Amino acid sequence: MFAFLLIAILAAAAQPLAAQSSMAEELRRQWAASRRQMVAIAEAMPADKYGYKPTPEVRSFGEILNHVAGEGRMEMEAVGGAQPGAPERYDSLRDRAEIVRALSEYFDYGTTVLARMTDQQALEMVTLRESQTPRWVVVVGAIGHNKEHFGNLVTYLRLNGITPP
Repeated sequence: MFAFLLIAILAAAAQPLAAQSSMAEELRRQWAASRRQMVAIAEAMPADKYGYKPTPEVRSFGEILNHVAGEGRMEMEAVGGAQPGAPERYDSLRDRAEIVRALSEYFDYGTTVLARMTDQQALEMVTLRESQTPRWVVVVGAIGHNKEHFGNLVTYLRLNGITPP
């Protein structure tokens, strides 16, 4: 999925200037699409199934959402210039309402960060996990991570007889 997003952004950059959207605009568009998917799938699973695991060795439905929110929030804090918090910050959440709220807050934070980002800022380096990375690469990685786990969660819904959004 990361490769697909990278290709989409590079393809947009290769368009003639008159028809081209900015890199920052494309990141915002992809972010909004990712948000719609993740929040919809989180809301599709009944509250009593948030502890569901297809096998004992894997994360539960709710634990995957906690992971997405925690990792993603850490990444978007780096993009926004804030000191990244611990990715495990949401690991203790078990209640559907709390998990959906944490997921929504993660996406709200990312939306705020991206709303003020310019193309020039997207190219600037930020520190994440003790490495220097361009902001846009971190955003594309977060979007790809969201979509990767959306795919996981589709299976969880289907195993419970629920048609994914």
